[in-house]
Amino acid sequence: MKRLLSVFIDHRLLKNFSRHFCYRWRAFGDVPAGCWTIANKMNQSAPQNNQFSRCLNQNVNYDTYRRWEPVRENGNRRSKGSKPKPCTNVCARERVEFTLMTYNILAQDLLNSHVALYNEHDPQALPWKHRSKRLMAEIDTVKPDILCVQELQESHADSFRSGLKQDYGMLYKKRTGGDKTDGCALFYRRDLFDLVAHHKVEFYQPKVNQLNRENVAIIAKLSLKANPRARLVVSTTHLLYNPKRQDVRLAQVQVLLAEIDRLAFSGTMPNGIPRYDPIILCGDFNLQPFTAPYELLTKGFLRYDRLESRSLKPATSQRNGYTEKLGKHFLPPSLGITDQCQHNALRDREKAHPDQVPPSHVTKLHHSNHRRDKSDGSETSSPDLSPSNSGARSEFSSGSLSHRFVLNSAYHHHGPDAEGRQQATTFHYEWVTVDYLFYTPYRSVAECSRTLPNWNLELLKIYSLPTVEQCCWQIGHIPNKLYGSDHFSLAGRFLLTIPKEEQ
Repeated sequence: MKRLLSVFIDHRLLKNFSRHFCYRWRAFGDVPAGCWTIANKMNQSAPQNNQFSRCLNQNVNYDTYRRWEPVRENGNRRSKGSKPKPCTNVCARERVEFTLMTYNILAQDLLNSHVALYNEHDPQALPWKHRSKRLMAEIDTVKPDILCVQELQESHADSFRSGLKQDYGMLYKKRTGGDKTDGCALFYRRDLFDLVAHHKVEFYQPKVNQLNRENVAIIAKLSLKANPRARLVVSTTHLLYNPKRQDVRLAQVQVLLAEIDRLAFSGTMPNGIPRYDPIILCGDFNLQPFTAPYELLTKGFLRYDRLESRSLKPATSQRNGYTEKLGKHFLPPSLGITDQCQHNALRDREKAHPDQVPPSHVTKLHHSNHRRDKSDGSETSSPDLSPSNSGARSEFSSGSLSHRFVLNSAYHHHGPDAEGRQQATTFHYEWVTVDYLFYTPYRSVAECSRTLPNWNLELLKIYSLPTVEQCCWQIGHIPNKLYGSDHFSLAGRFLLTIPKEEQ
């Protein structure tokens, strides 16, 4: 009994020591940055064999922590060697596989302007000359047919494209604002895809508090060269970083979903429910799983009026006896984006724009490429929200948001209680997930069945992410001599079903 008590006391003393003196450990490099949570929990999976004292930036291969893993549609791992079951009503020649990769590659200008964040990194791993080689090596390992990139510096865009080993078409959008030098890019193999339509989204909207930042996105509608009936809508974005402004990120998500709705719409079912081309939405969202914008994306619904005004956390904690709630008024109706994340100006798009993507200037969003003149009739009026027009009022400021896509995450996200299984994509004061790869397996919310031909985008494999513990104890600071960015890439292998010709 005395021996057991002594072990318990030693455990408590060591735990308290790790809590109160962990900053001294960091000064000596004994505990990797971002691992205080693990140290405090006395995690038994901490590395052995004197791994505290050796350098964490090891010369290892990508497949040490990154490898292709098969998956099923329900998110469970498929056993090695097994193959996906073919759809009984779709023959093999009507399906095609492709790989999509998304990567925040860390613009060199941003690294140089925040050099204090990289004081503990290997200085030889930080210059663009070295990082670009590591980035290209990893991209060549994945061999994506579609590559989405965030934080690509404008001055590096052409050389980055020429460094890719495949012949890619490129779409690039720099962040708005005169002092911004980086943006998003979307590359697609020109021997596989044709570009049908695209739009470069600007989230900045004048005089809108939740949309006063210079973030951007790209949406591209692609078709297979071998069969133009097979279409795919791909979007990539980099949302606001500020951790305190979840409301801004939610507004940016709402705008992006409305623009994807505009480009991906492919008609309506007899019951009036819209149908869409297959969609892949990816990028650096700067938000963690199970936050309000994540819930909207993955569940298709979010009630926001009772959330805290900026953090969008449940308004349960009292601050000085008062908690400010977001309320029902979120985006102004003058933007023309409804609470269903659609443009209200496109209600009759099947008649006004049959078999084509409605042009962006018919919406009410501000864009630097638009040169609207009120005299030419292109400036539409704001919706009538008077009490007599109850239909219009129900479209805006309802206190909840929804959308008509069925968005699945390619990667499974674990809650805070799932110790040892949480994965990470970057380091924000701790190892967290902020990068995502979403896709739509079904064309409509009314047709969520694998037995139907509308089940047209299947996830076959994912490029696995390291766990938080692996990042802490084995990989260490990134970028390093193996990984060229401060984010990990995401990638998925998909199977696209070519739709049947309509009778």
